[in-house]
Amino acid sequence: MYDTSCPEVFVHARVREDPRAVARLDRMLAAMKAARVVEVDDDALAEVVRQRGWDRPARTGQYRMTGGPTLIFSTFRWASEEEMGALAAQYPALRRGMLLGRAPWGLRDHHEIKRTCGSVCQSAWEIHCAYGCLHACDYCHIPPFLNIMLDLEELAARVRAFAETIPDQKLFKFDNQTDTLTLEPEYGASEIMVRTFADLPDRYLMLYTKSDNVDHLLELDHHGHTLISWSMNPQTVAERIEKNTPSTGRRIRAIERCQRAGYRPRVRISPMCPVKNWREAYAALVDELLARTTPDVISVDVIGWMHPEQMMDALDLSLFDDTWADTVRRLAREGFRTVGKHLFPHDMRAQLLRFVIERIRGADPGQPVSLCNETPEMWRELADVLDMTPDRYACCCGPDSVPGHPFLRPPQGLSNE
Repeated sequence: MYDTSCPEVFVHARVREDPRAVARLDRMLAAMKAARVVEVDDDALAEVVRQRGWDRPARTGQYRMTGGPTLIFSTFRWASEEEMGALAAQYPALRRGMLLGRAPWGLRDHHEIKRTCGSVCQSAWEIHCAYGCLHACDYCHIPPFLNIMLDLEELAARVRAFAETIPDQKLFKFDNQTDTLTLEPEYGASEIMVRTFADLPDRYLMLYTKSDNVDHLLELDHHGHTLISWSMNPQTVAERIEKNTPSTGRRIRAIERCQRAGYRPRVRISPMCPVKNWREAYAALVDELLARTTPDVISVDVIGWMHPEQMMDALDLSLFDDTWADTVRRLAREGFRTVGKHLFPHDMRAQLLRFVIERIRGADPGQPVSLCNETPEMWRELADVLDMTPDRYACCCGPDSVPGHPFLRPPQGLSNE
């Protein structure tokens, strides 16, 4: 796992009920530097959350994190919705961040996304095993804690059973509330989940990451049923905004290595940040990426999910192109409130999206490209440079965006199937 130093570790009492969770805890603690380890129950953990203000939503950059997060180790409760509702009422401070041990799947509902954002998306169930991250990207939503569930064997068994109840979903994203690769191999989630999906007919796991910590993946027998999606940005963004993440070059190298091991890579150029000289920066990223790798799809989107005041507090706007930075400040003065995702106006987003898509087309005319969480108006605006439509498209985490989809790049010389 990453070289991890953390101010403190809290271990929930439930962990001691599962010998495999205890063994995983011991293995992970041995690989990190922790100033102190404290055992807690719900009451004690709720008090910690309240004292530190972790129950108040903010963007990651607003926490001004200077070191590693506080780690919390716990297990799932596997309780009914009625039981979880009662616990949430009893411990409101633990409603966030999986701190109650809620079941590991959440629905991404395209109806809700359309209502709140006015955007195009596809509904799918996603798998979660943690909340928080060893990365600290300023634009993210994670708090200064990382809550890690340790009963992974039980998780895998229940995921198999859950998948049988939703036969139309082929792809399962794991995990967009954390970056599991940063915790490997000590955590063991990759091995367990890759093995779980390797023999599931017509079902695919998608690992979701910014990490280059991929050694543990290279010898796993995934049988072609694990996809890996990397989030990418130019080096200025990787270094100055995506704190604690590997460089852009190291991520591309990780894609190369996993591609040779038979994994199908895909890339999100996301969230695109309009830094100074953004045209040169994103052109260089696209050129290097497509010179060295062959993603089966690339999704693109523009930074958002914040009110202008939040963006001004969470990010260093001196890094932004002057026009974009001035727009954020103007919107703040005007009292603009972001509805759902989109902060920047349509025409500004379209300018950035079009530039990147056209650069992709110039570097590799056959590269599939999709928009992520954009409006129908944006799909129409960019129809001349997209081969897909909002009614039929493949993307990084769509429920049917799996090998064989007509809009994905066919596999090229992949093994381990």
